[in-house]
Amino acid sequence: MNTTNNSLSEYFKIIRQFIKCHAGEGDALSARQAVDAITPAAEQGDAKAQMLLGKYYSWGYHSECDNLNAIHWFEKAADNGNAEAAMLIMDIYRNDCPDGINAERRKALILEWHRRWFDILATNADKGSVDAAKSLMKLYIADCPEDINPNDGLASAGKWYDRWIELLTAKAAKGDLVDKMNLADVLLYAEGVPEDLLDCFSDEDDERSLSQAVRLYKDITDSDCDGFFKAEAYYKMGIAYHDLGDEKKAFTCFKKAAKLNWHEAYAKIGDAYRYGNGVVPDDDTARKWYRKGADVGEITAILKLAECYKNGIGGEQDYEKAMLEYRHIAERINGRGFKHQTVGIGTALYELGDMYLNGLGVQPDLKKAIRYFTLSANKCNNPQAESKLNELL
Repeated sequence: MNTTNNSLSEYFKIIRQFIKCHAGEGDALSARQAVDAITPAAEQGDAKAQMLLGKYYSWGYHSECDNLNAIHWFEKAADNGNAEAAMLIMDIYRNDCPDGINAERRKALILEWHRRWFDILATNADKGSVDAAKSLMKLYIADCPEDINPNDGLASAGKWYDRWIELLTAKAAKGDLVDKMNLADVLLYAEGVPEDLLDCFSDEDDERSLSQAVRLYKDITDSDCDGFFKAEAYYKMGIAYHDLGDEKKAFTCFKKAAKLNWHEAYAKIGDAYRYGNGVVPDDDTARKWYRKGADVGEITAILKLAECYKNGIGGEQDYEKAMLEYRHIAERINGRGFKHQTVGIGTALYELGDMYLNGLGVQPDLKKAIRYFTLSANKCNNPQAESKLNELL
C-alpha cells in the first residue's frame, strides 16, 4: 500500500488517539486499518511508525496484548536510536514478560535492554542532547542497572551532571538570554539534581556554581532585555549573593528588582531590614516593605506581615490584623494557584489554629484549632500541624 507523508500523518493521529482511549472505547476498526497502512513504512525504517506499532501492540489496544510483536517493532525503533523504545522493551520483560521465557533468561533480557537504553541515551548525549544527559544523571541514581553498584552509579550520575552543565553552558555561550537564565537557574536552585548527588558536592563546588550563576544573571541585567526579565535576573542574583554570604550585594540586587516591580523582592528587602542583612536593622522599615508586598498579594510578604502583627515587630501588636492576613492566605486553599502556594497556605492555616488554640485575639476554641491544624496537615502536609495534632488527639 502506497502512502504519502500526509496520509501517514493522518494514520499516526488515528493510532495515537486510539492509544489514548481505554481498550474497547476507541474506534478499533479505524485503528486496525491505520496499523495496516503504516506497517510498510515501519518495515522501510520509519522510526515514528515503528514506535506507534510497538505501543499499539504492547498496551492492549488490540484484541489483547501482543508483546512479541511489540518487542519486534520496539527493537527496530531502538536500532534507529530511539531510547524510549529500549526502555519500553525493558519494561515489558520486567512487568509483562512473554510466555516461554524462564526466570534466568528474563533477568538477562532486562539487564540487556536496561543497558541498551542507557547506551542510546549516552550516544544522544554525546551528540549534544541536553535532555539525554539530564536523564542519565537521574537514572544512574533512580534506576541504575543491577550489575552496577550504587557507588559506581553515583559516580556515573556525577559524570552526566557535568556533561549536562557543559551542554547548557555551550548553549548559553551563544548569547541567548533565555538559555543564560535557564543555566543560571540550574546552578542556583539545582532543580532536577537528585539529592544523593547534591550531597556529594563540596562547598567549593557550590560556591563555583553560585559565582557562575551571578555572572550569567549579570549578563542579563546588563543587556537590553525587557524590564520583567531584567527584574527576575536581579532578584535571582540577589538570592545567589545571599547564598554566597554577600548580603550588601544581595540587598542592592533586591532593591533593583523591587524598583522594576518584582513583587517577591519586597519580602526579601523586609527581611534585610528585620535581620540586618546588608543594612542597619530596622523593624519599622521591615514592616513597611512587608506591607508593600502584601498589598500586591505576595504570599511570603503577607505571612511576614502577619507575623509582625502577631508578635509586635516594627509596631504595635495586633492579633486581629494578624488573623486577617492569615485568613487572606488560607482562603487560597481552594484557588487555582494552590499547588504553587501549598507551603505558605499550610503555614497560614497552622497559625490560625495556633491563635484559636491559645486564644490570641479570639476566644480559645479547640474545635476550630483542630480544624485548622487538620487542614494544614492533610491538605498542605505541614509538619508542625501534624505534630500539633499528635499532641492534641
